Formats: sequence, structure tokens, C-alpha cells
Amino acid sequence: MKSNILITGTGSLIGQAIIKSINFSEIRDKITLVGCDYFPNTVGSFWCDKNYVLPDLLNPLEIENWKNAIINIVMKSEVRIIFVGVDFELAFFADLKAELKEKYECTVIVSNKKVIEIGNDKYKTYEFLLEHGIRAPRTYLLEEMEDSKLDYPFILKPRNGARSRGVEIVKGVESYLNLYEKYKDKNYIAQELIGTCDTEYTCGILCWDGVCIDNIILKRVLKEGNTIYAEYSGNSETKIKEYIKCIGDALKPYGSCNLQLRTDKDGIPYLFEINPRFSGTTYMRALFGYNEVEFIICKIMGWKDTILNPKQGKVYRFFEERLVME
Repeated sequence: MKSNILITGTGSLIGQAIIKSINFSEIRDKITLVGCDYFPNTVGSFWCDKNYVLPDLLNPLEIENWKNAIINIVMKSEVRIIFVGVDFELAFFADLKAELKEKYECTVIVSNKKVIEIGNDKYKTYEFLLEHGIRAPRTYLLEEMEDSKLDYPFILKPRNGARSRGVEIVKGVESYLNLYEKYKDKNYIAQELIGTCDTEYTCGILCWDGVCIDNIILKRVLKEGNTIYAEYSGNSETKIKEYIKCIGDALKPYGSCNLQLRTDKDGIPYLFEINPRFSGTTYMRALFGYNEVEFIICKIMGWKDTILNPKQGKVYRFFEERLVME
């Protein structure tokens, strides 16, 4: 009998990466893939065995309907594991996690709300790093910022958000004054600019029972906030490896967590973003041989452990079209 696994966000890059990782795995024939999203006919829905459309979670009046819809899917399909593929669902699934486990023996791969809050707020990320004695780029709330606190150039960006949305580089006094007026009431932070786009990495840490058990370091190139090229060099970046393990051991996320960082001119890493969830590069990692989705499924189901043994190389992301016959 196959095990039923639910992936949310069949229209999102993250949800699709999780689905592709399962379809790419050696355990695909043991699984029934159940997908869901807020829109019909998403690309990822065609890669699943079943698919559901959910009530609008961003509408406060629909939250209870959304919760009931998830519970009904879990009951109807006897779902054993849920992978969350949409950022704004994380906190809601963290609230629902215990109930789904206790009543339906369904495990949700999501961190606790404290971890989610730290990751969703870049200033809280900075405070967390300082609290644990972990190196971080100097960061200030924009309303408390003076142009003399950071050397030019530095970064202005939203406290909340991802994929480089709203990020501005402040090049001098005039630039700072103009951007300050533009963003002073929009919950922005000012942050020390570390390294360049040529020294940027996306890193995955895999944590289980409060212990950071594995990680992968990918050098990357971004386009419109998403990784279009990733290179794996065998985790040879020792300073980064030690640094992200310290972060994982302090943060204690559940399952997979994405860390984004840059190194300075001396190769010293500085974290600038925590995504307490799977990454858009999840499938890219699987192509290297680091299939964390398969690893987690095998852990929970008690199947033979997946070996995480990535190979050095490069992965490129590109658009693809597919005909779906009615």
C-alpha cells in the first residue's frame, strides 16, 4: 500500500521543487502525491496523483475554512506527511502541527513559531545571531539609522520578505536621504554590505531532533531573486561549513532550513537571511545527490535511510514548456 504525502503550493517554486525531488527519488513508487494550492491548474498539480484547491488563507474570514480543508484532505487521503511549499502558510501549519500528529498521525515538516518568527524578520535574525555570539553584518532599524553608522555602500531592505524584493543599495549621502524619505514608514532596515554577488551562497541545513545533522553549500547566481545557477564544490568551504553548523545548532529548526550568506574579502561568511523552510533550490540539491525530501520521508516512514552523497558540479535553471491534453 502506498503512503500518501501532501505538498502545498503546487504553483510555487518551493512546492514544485519538493514535488520534483520526490518524483526524482528512488521511493516514488511507494508514494501517492497529493497536491494543493489556491489556484486550479498549477504546473505542479499535473505532477501529482491528486490535487485540491484551498480556501484563501490570506482572507481572515477564510482561516477556519482553510484549517478544515486541510484536515479533510488529511482524513480523506490518509496523509502521513505534509511538506509546506508556501511561505505564508508556515505559521498556520506550526499551529496545526500538534493536532494533525495527535489525531491523524500526520507529520508536518515545519519548524516551531519562534524559529519562523526569527526567519521572517531580518532584524530578529540579526538579534538572534548577536544573542548567540554568531557573526552578523551590522544592522539597524531604519528609523534609528544615521548615515554615519555604516560605511557606503550599504543596503536598505524590508524587515520582512524574501527573494531580494525591495532591496536598495545606498551609494552615498544623497542616495541615502532620498531612499530614507521613500522607505522611512515602510518597516525597513539598513544593513552592512558584505562581499559581492560573486561571493554569495545559498546553504541548506538539515536538522533532526534538535541536532544539525547535515548541510550543503552552493555558490549561486541570482536573477530576479531566484537562483538560476548553482555550483557545488564538495562543501570545501570550511569556514562556511563551521559557521552554518553553529547557526543550525543554535536555531534548531525542524527538517530543512535555508541560509543565505556572503563572504567578505577574507572569505569570512556573514549570514543575511534565514528561510525556515525548504528552498527554491531543493530540487537543484537533489540533482547533485542531496535529496533532503527523500531523506526526511524515509526517516518518518521508517524506511531505509537515504544516503546524502552529493557530487561536485553545476546546475542550471531554465524555463520549460509542456503540453497538457484535456
